[in-house]
Amino acid sequence: MKKIIQTLFFFLLLSFNAQKIERDTLSEKFADIEAIVINDTDYEKVDYSFALKKEINSRLKSVNPNVNFEIGVRFDNNLQKKGIIRNVILFLHKTDSQDNLTDLEINFYKMDGLTGKPLEKLNKQQILYAPKNKKRTEVRINVENYHIPFLTEGVLVAVKWLPTKNHDYRVGPAIRFTNYTEKLTYTRYNNDDSKWGFGPNFSRKNGFYTNAMIGLEVYVKKRKSNNE
Repeated sequence: MKKIIQTLFFFLLLSFNAQKIERDTLSEKFADIEAIVINDTDYEKVDYSFALKKEINSRLKSVNPNVNFEIGVRFDNNLQKKGIIRNVILFLHKTDSQDNLTDLEINFYKMDGLTGKPLEKLNKQQILYAPKNKKRTEVRINVENYHIPFLTEGVLVAVKWLPTKNHDYRVGPAIRFTNYTEKLTYTRYNNDDSKWGFGPNFSRKNGFYTNAMIGLEVYVKKRKSNNE
């Protein structure tokens, strides 16, 4: 019964708006989920993005920030090499004109190898992003100075909408959703670690799951030899 109530809560919390698209120009900038681009003589840059080949273009239309709602995407470390996270990319949708904007808090979590759920927070300082307008856009947030590790077991990158001075019950910015072949998105509320669970799935196709559109740019040490 408790799980049913929580599920209903999330469906009431999420104002979901979906529309078909033929082409997504944002995804063209992140064409390969495993593409490696050489950055300098010591490090290589790895781009992770799930804004790929979408069949739907959906959004988390508005959020009630007073319940500390948080949504995050799990990034697996398929290179199995430790790195440093440099940039987080948020794919934001247009926010409705009647909804006010609020600051977003960006958090990083270690994944629990036993439960498969987010565990301890990796960033020791608060990381904030203040949206500038309500337009659909792509935002790159540099977090290099926070020295957040990209662990071999992967990380969860989460976004939380902070309460406004007027305690609005509906705020933006709206974040975009896509369908993907894995369950990568987790949600929770009230800052309760026991509330972490998979996000709601709005996909009508078997084997496809709704995920938040978040990208990650990581720097890892280059291999010194083929035997490394």
